[in-house]
Amino acid sequence: MSKMLTFEWDENQELLEIHGNFIGLMELRNTIDSLIESCGSDHIHLMIPSWGGEELTEEKQCQLNVLIPHVKIFKWEE
Repeated sequence: MSKMLTFEWDENQELLEIHGNFIGLMELRNTIDSLIESCGSDHIHLMIPSWGGEELTEEKQCQLNVLIPHVKIFKWEE
């Protein structure tokens, strides 16, 4: 089974949809766990292959949605 993980805006661009299969969601969880465990404020980038990444996949799960090619997740120090 290959990984599937996309971030997509719905057709009205009012709702962020995260689509993933088991492998994609496990990798996302592991990436977020690593961010949580990092020291201080930090961030990670998730990108599709055509943007130079391998964290996200490029095939939209809903044809009316807009694929988000680059997601940046921040962790702020309290």
